[in-house]
Amino acid sequence: MCMTEHASTSIQHLGDAERAWLGIVRLLCMSYEHNRADFLDRAMLEAETLYGAEAGPEIMSRMVVLIRAMRVERRGGFGYLSPFCENCRRKVTADEWELVALMRIGCDSGNDVDAAAAEFARRTHAPVLAGAAARFGRSFAGARPTHRIPSASRAVLH
Repeated sequence: MCMTEHASTSIQHLGDAERAWLGIVRLLCMSYEHNRADFLDRAMLEAETLYGAEAGPEIMSRMVVLIRAMRVERRGGFGYLSPFCENCRRKVTADEWELVALMRIGCDSGNDVDAAAAEFARRTHAPVLAGAAARFGRSFAGARPTHRIPSASRAVLH
């Protein structure tokens, strides 16, 4: 699970919001990869803790839709790091970086989400992914983390 050889960027290059998104995304990816609902539950708990009981579930569900769209339209794999490994949590893979950038573009209504989604998907067009990124951005508008949480960062699997 520890794939630090594919990580080239320090997580410190991301802003607070992006680091929070990445933590939830990593839990959701683990849920898909390992077919385990407990990672989905942890992702929901983290979203609710960060964004509140009202906004958290909506934001997390938009992330699920974004990941599902990525799985449908993106050519190639998606490398992510463990949210449980101390070393992994300090790094960001190129794939994670690109996904977080797409999420940020979805939040910035002035940017061209269609072009960014197509680039991330490695396709000419990625309308499902573009729509998912835009919907994520709309649900995230105005929602900011209420505080930092250690949840998954304290657990160690390997």
